[in-house]
Amino acid sequence: MGKKALSLLTLIIVDLLVIFISFWVSFLLRSEVLPHLFPKFKTVHLLPFSVILDNYYMAFVWIFVFAHERLYTKRFPFSNEIKALLKSATISTIIIMIMIFITRKQVKFSRTIVILAWLLSLLLFPIFRYLTKIFLIKAGLWQKKLIILGVNPTSLSILRSIHKNKTMGYEVLGFLEDDFRKKGKKYFGIEVLGPISELERIISKYKSKDIMVSTPYLERKELKEFLSKCEELSESMWIIPRSGNFLARGVEIEVYGDVPTLYRKKNLAKPWNIVIKTLFDKILALTLIILLIPLFLIIALTIKLDSKGPVIFKQKRIGRQKKIFTLYKFRSMHVDSHSKLATYLANNPEVNEEWKKYKKIKGHDPRVTKVGKIIRRFSLDELPQLLNVLQGKMSLVGPRPYLAEELEGNDPFIKTIIQVKPGITGPWQVSGRSEIPFKERLRLDEYYIRNWSLGIDLIILLKSLGVIFSKKGAY
Repeated sequence: MGKKALSLLTLIIVDLLVIFISFWVSFLLRSEVLPHLFPKFKTVHLLPFSVILDNYYMAFVWIFVFAHERLYTKRFPFSNEIKALLKSATISTIIIMIMIFITRKQVKFSRTIVILAWLLSLLLFPIFRYLTKIFLIKAGLWQKKLIILGVNPTSLSILRSIHKNKTMGYEVLGFLEDDFRKKGKKYFGIEVLGPISELERIISKYKSKDIMVSTPYLERKELKEFLSKCEELSESMWIIPRSGNFLARGVEIEVYGDVPTLYRKKNLAKPWNIVIKTLFDKILALTLIILLIPLFLIIALTIKLDSKGPVIFKQKRIGRQKKIFTLYKFRSMHVDSHSKLATYLANNPEVNEEWKKYKKIKGHDPRVTKVGKIIRRFSLDELPQLLNVLQGKMSLVGPRPYLAEELEGNDPFIKTIIQVKPGITGPWQVSGRSEIPFKERLRLDEYYIRNWSLGIDLIILLKSLGVIFSKKGAY
């Protein structure tokens, strides 16, 4: 059995295992737990194993939907794979509910069990998928060799993305580049192996038939001939358009007749999406405020005991359509923080350079109080922004709430960012926080706005919990 077939079989078996576990646990919850918590659920004694085996064909609904969504053939970045898994699990559940209604099997397969199994699967599928892909990569079954043609900012951006998404299984063997001055050089650990004219020899030597073409300098006719040659030599080929990553953000391909067009999305500009997001934000924010009142009181007390000044720090930030609003935080700095910062930057030129790049001080920050260091480390200083969400000035997830001076200029990212509400957390916070250069934060925020979905918000909120406990990039 080849590597592809073995990898495919492993993924299917693991998915069947997740389906089995989800239904089995759901049976136990329905028969043993729910009747004790909610009396309206009558006590029933079910035989999970036998019922699942009797209805084994329903598992094939999930596998069929997963196959249709290319979850066994396409190598997704992990965040995209999570979205595909959530979508596929939901579609599968809807189909099964319809089957139950038509076949009248509610006694053995109640709707409660199916819904519980669906909820469990939303959690289990991403976890099992990630662990399985890592196992397959270490076993040498999921790796795929890739050659990149062209060394330029776009191809380097793709290389960084490949390095971040290890579960895709791509192993970049090297670059091919006609600029002789780059031969032998390494970019993010990947060497330039030679000129593009040696593609056939390189493919034969490394047994790699997957190539990615990033050659924007070629003229139309020359590019057409070159791509035709590449297609002969390759098994899989990706072509990066001349627009590079400019048109890649929030783009879908739509075909009119036989002409492909690029449709630029801006999901958070659509009225219905705004309504859904607003309702989600306010309901969850109100719930969190009620649950966290004791924590609010404890933090407020420690701030008052630690240093002079108000408990709540208020600052003017840029909101939707560049409207100024007052952002709330627990105070984590001394009241004379501005003068402390100016003095510190003047006496430490290397820190001044760091400040210009990141708008943060990574090491010792003289402005921060003792309690401030703790609450900033775990992002607890951000909690009062839940009040900003209830006011309608912010969202739970969104672009960073920027200062006025940070959004000066005509950067195209800024024009998109100011069209939506800022968020308590967002894509840059879960991608490295203060480790991310300022320009990259803008790019991440713009990408989020164009590609928004409620699923993305849920993923970012879950990732935010992991970031808080890892403390990575918190200063």
